[in-house]
Amino acid sequence: MIATSLRLLFFLAGGITAFRAYADDPTPADELARMYGAVRQLDYQGTFVYTRGAQVDALRIFHAGGPVDRERLVGLNGAPAEVVREGSTVTCLQGATPTMLFRNAAAHLLPLLPTPRGLASGDLYELSPGGTDRVAGYRATRIDVVPRDGYRYGYRLWLEDASGLPLRSAVVDASHRTLEEYMFVTLDIGAKPRDADLAAGAATTGAAPIEEAAAGAARWRVADPPPGFVLGGAHTSADGVEHQLYSDGVASVSIYIEPHVAGERAEQRLRRGMLGIYSHTSGGTRFTAIGDVPRVTLERMVRSLQRLDPAR
Repeated sequence: MIATSLRLLFFLAGGITAFRAYADDPTPADELARMYGAVRQLDYQGTFVYTRGAQVDALRIFHAGGPVDRERLVGLNGAPAEVVREGSTVTCLQGATPTMLFRNAAAHLLPLLPTPRGLASGDLYELSPGGTDRVAGYRATRIDVVPRDGYRYGYRLWLEDASGLPLRSAVVDASHRTLEEYMFVTLDIGAKPRDADLAAGAATTGAAPIEEAAAGAARWRVADPPPGFVLGGAHTSADGVEHQLYSDGVASVSIYIEPHVAGERAEQRLRRGMLGIYSHTSGGTRFTAIGDVPRVTLERMVRSLQRLDPAR
């Protein structure tokens, strides 16, 4: 009798949920828009695991929503480390010493969340529903961000049904192999952190700001970038290294052009999780591409670099 009643309750709950989803009929784009708001506006705190290949890290996050949201991310294993953000100001700490301070208006501390700019047109990525699941005790709807070509990675996002908060995110390659992933194991949505939970474990007054290089004219150009990747900025450091940043609105690639150092290999390929590095030397110049993209993207960009005419 009890078992029958339980089955009936599960059936009714499932039927109500299905009816609500059908009645509201939210699109994947609607769900992602709700996610971006939830990350900023909600109060929450919890613990999640972050995996990159064989490396597994446990982290604790505290977030207080509001006009100027605040959050703190604390590493629970390995060397002591934490990141504190208030609005656009981000401070990173290693041990007891503040190590860097920078500003980023779009910053948030939950990892592996694609930015909305590159998803709006639908030309580079397709959004599709991926079913339902349960994460950290919450019912979640999965949204898949599927690239339309092989020059970028895809995402799988598990969003909490009631709030839209991302409970889990994974970056996958063309073979659907997970490269990096985070997943909450404990989470309290709506629990406002104390001020002490949001304060850095060490004084941040000694944090040295990261110096932003002044923008300048590019001396090189990627003549044949993969579809969607555009130059966002370029600068040259005091020691003559040119840095260019390309993005499709979700993925990004940094290009470095510098003199070749004797003894270095002419070509190098490295990968750690979703981050790839490709270096190639030609004519006494070393070209390096670093980005959260497949190797074919890095190689295409490096191989098509051309020096610009100084008169242009």
